[in-house]
Amino acid sequence: MNILRIGETAHGQDFCVLREKGYPYYLLLLVETPAFFEVDGEWRPTPAHTAFLFRPGQRHSYRAAGGAYIDCWMHLESATPLLFEEFPFGKPIPLFSAERFYGLFRLIVDEFFSARRTRERVNGALCSALIEMIASEVEIKSPLFYPFLSLREEIFRSPSHLWNARQAAERLGVSCGYFHVQYKKFFSSTFLADVIAARIQLAEELLLSTPDSVERIAERCGYWNVEHFIRQFRRATGVAPHQYRIRKS
Repeated sequence: MNILRIGETAHGQDFCVLREKGYPYYLLLLVETPAFFEVDGEWRPTPAHTAFLFRPGQRHSYRAAGGAYIDCWMHLESATPLLFEEFPFGKPIPLFSAERFYGLFRLIVDEFFSARRTRERVNGALCSALIEMIASEVEIKSPLFYPFLSLREEIFRSPSHLWNARQAAERLGVSCGYFHVQYKKFFSSTFLADVIAARIQLAEELLLSTPDSVERIAERCGYWNVEHFIRQFRRATGVAPHQYRIRKS
């Protein structure tokens, strides 16, 4: 994968593109404003924060929707097909958490224009990640995915918090039963399993990096019953906390 040109550009309300034969390379667009795109021979309104990926030689036509048109764009070439044959090339892909994509794109831009010796290798990896993230959006049908993902990230950042499924469900605006079903669907893990995994992970780090007692570590990991902590730690690692510290030290 090789990036040929890249940028983030704003145009006026009269902006319009009509390329019958497209480009001889892939075109990636992250469209930040409402616009009109030609899809399957018809002009369709597309909301802000929509991605498009066009194949080499694929027709693409798009225009502003009465106001400014802003997009992040990239021309890239690849010796092998970028994505699976069924990928919706030339069709709108909603970005449910657009800032994740814009942030990664702007990192690629910075790297592209840098003079660093490793920029091509780094950008190849970053660009591959961006393409795979867009491909994943095709499979994500629920706008709830990213709020759930943010919750999961917070669990692993703050495992000592007194996590409660009912409160987590209320925070996301769903019922407790629906919360459990969706959590398992999104992450192939349960809410409780992730809370335990996050706490055991923190406990492992504290056992090896601090002189704290097992009781203090249990408390720092969100356990108020040290026996319960020891049981869960042994179940997860196969050994008791003090044995883990001895073996790994």
